[in-house]
Amino acid sequence: MNISRPGTVDRIEADDALLACSTLPRVDHVDAHLLRIGRPPVRTPEAWAREILEHTSVTMRMRLRTGWSALGITLHHGRHDTIAGWPITANTAEYVRLQGDSRAGLTGQLVTRVSDEGVTFATFVRLGNPVARMVWAKVLPTHLAIVRSLVEEAADRVG
Repeated sequence: MNISRPGTVDRIEADDALLACSTLPRVDHVDAHLLRIGRPPVRTPEAWAREILEHTSVTMRMRLRTGWSALGITLHHGRHDTIAGWPITANTAEYVRLQGDSRAGLTGQLVTRVSDEGVTFATFVRLGNPVARMVWAKVLPTHLAIVRSLVEEAADRVG
């Protein structure tokens, strides 16, 4: 039984429907955060992804950009087919998927999915070599804290 109230962000296990949103040949890490909104989502997955990643503070956007650049992820700012510099690789009524590739051997996919439960923001990562594994292990705690903060702040802005 779900006792979380609207506006609550919970870290959840990725179910089969969410896992199906990723196209990575191998997933070495996945985390998912569910924002319970208490009503059927009106916004599209793309609008939610933009709210979460682009409509945050200037300080947070700079922190995100710095972190992604440190991971070697190539960003493509100023294009309509990107969100926060991440290319959109799928955009459906159910989810939007962004993909970033790193020179260090890391491939990331950010999936924003809407369902009757709310809005799920998930990170899928493929680690292509030992260096990528070492780097990801080091940044993972910060990643999880930032993702939770991003989703909570989006909930506060949207109301």
